[in-house]
Amino acid sequence: MKATVTAAFAAALIFASAAGFAQSAPPASTKTDTPFVTVQPEGQWLASRFIGQAVSNQAGENIGDISDVLFDKTGRMSTAVIGVGGFLGMGEKSVAIPFSSLSFTADATGKRVVAIPLSKERLLAAPSFQPTEKTVYRRATEQATELKDKAAQKIEDMRGGPVTK
Repeated sequence: MKATVTAAFAAALIFASAAGFAQSAPPASTKTDTPFVTVQPEGQWLASRFIGQAVSNQAGENIGDISDVLFDKTGRMSTAVIGVGGFLGMGEKSVAIPFSSLSFTADATGKRVVAIPLSKERLLAAPSFQPTEKTVYRRATEQATELKDKAAQKIEDMRGGPVTK
């Protein structure tokens, strides 16, 4: 009797999983005429060149750099995240502003200049931006901090007391 119940249960699982696979097939795409872009269009920038771009104020002072960009569901850039303060990324504060607040010009050599109508002091006083998605850099930073803390704890345990600096 136990073997019959087990066999019936196994058969039910097989049929249920097969039905689940059949229902999870992706819908067929009806759009077959997707155009491909073969050359970067004039007036468009690569995100890889945009991230890290220095940002200046209206007086021409460097006040930070673009550390990230947020896109809305339509693919339009809605928000620029600017890193201000700190040195080489350490102690830097992220501040998010509407992308439309940025202005784009070129200097005498043709180099792109990104400016905002805010002072460095105003950005430093602004609330920090907290993303909900974690970037590779952020995950790596958290893992490094966690490993450092574990190593310090291990050293403390081996010495039999708190680690002194």
